[in-house]
Amino acid sequence: MKVIEEYQQIDSNRERSVALGNFDGIHIGHQKLIEHLLDKSEPEKLESCVYTFINHTIPVIADQQPIQYITNLNSRKEIFQGLGVDMLFLDSFDKEMMTLTPEAFVEKILVKVLNCKIAVVGFDYRFGYKAQGDVELLKKLGEKYGFQVSVVDAVTINEEKVSSSNIKKYLKNGDVEKANAFLGRFFSIRNKVIHGDARGKKLGYPTANIDVDPLQLTPKEGVYATLININNNTYMGATFIGTKPTFKSEKIAIETFIIDYEGDLYHQFIDISFIKRIREEIIFKSPNELIKQINEDIKHIKTYLHSNTNVLK
Repeated sequence: MKVIEEYQQIDSNRERSVALGNFDGIHIGHQKLIEHLLDKSEPEKLESCVYTFINHTIPVIADQQPIQYITNLNSRKEIFQGLGVDMLFLDSFDKEMMTLTPEAFVEKILVKVLNCKIAVVGFDYRFGYKAQGDVELLKKLGEKYGFQVSVVDAVTINEEKVSSSNIKKYLKNGDVEKANAFLGRFFSIRNKVIHGDARGKKLGYPTANIDVDPLQLTPKEGVYATLININNNTYMGATFIGTKPTFKSEKIAIETFIIDYEGDLYHQFIDISFIKRIREEIIFKSPNELIKQINEDIKHIKTYLHSNTNVLK
């Protein structure tokens, strides 16, 4: 898969089918859209392209702080590649882009740059200045500029629309199981292992402390059953998210005790996949009470993961 960030890198003579959207999380609704894109591309011998923005649009439009994402950029690239997309175009959304009328966006980018012959969008797709463009306008512009528009309906689970906003809601509530159902995979955080305060080691449970990206959405504070990927090997994990109130810390931390793993992980990147929230964050009266609870957590997590994940079977 080619990853493009500059217009001059694109061969505008190549005919393409183009999927349009934000694609935060690349949930099962997005995956259906990409599958539709590929189905449309192959018989017409079109290059399949995903057009999205490297940054979120809302902070630019509303002059707000950056919005937290479900899936970071590197992970999204890997997912698109795994889905079989030929080209990923990561455009920059800025003030100039924001002022483009719907027709200017279509003419300048879809037609002249991407040479779009089929545009694939979700039923609620909006585009152009102040989101004035909708699916019906895109179809009219397609007739004018010579491309087809294929619209993908919403995907629902138990009559609830699969959307990035709903996934974020579930993660903030700690319901990673519902978030995972909507994502079609385990919600995961990938980042570098950094030095912590070494309290886990002193308690007999050395943990891998993850560098916390402030733009990465994290699940609700608490203890989670997780799967840890280290160099393509999978381990069970007990992952804590929170401020460690027992030790009167105020900084949010992500710490993982990796079950049955020994080794130095400092400065390595690991993937933490969240399977189930086990309990709330608790203030313990003493380190011994914390150790007792950790023992119970690990016993619970091992039983749950062996019973409920195919990865370990």
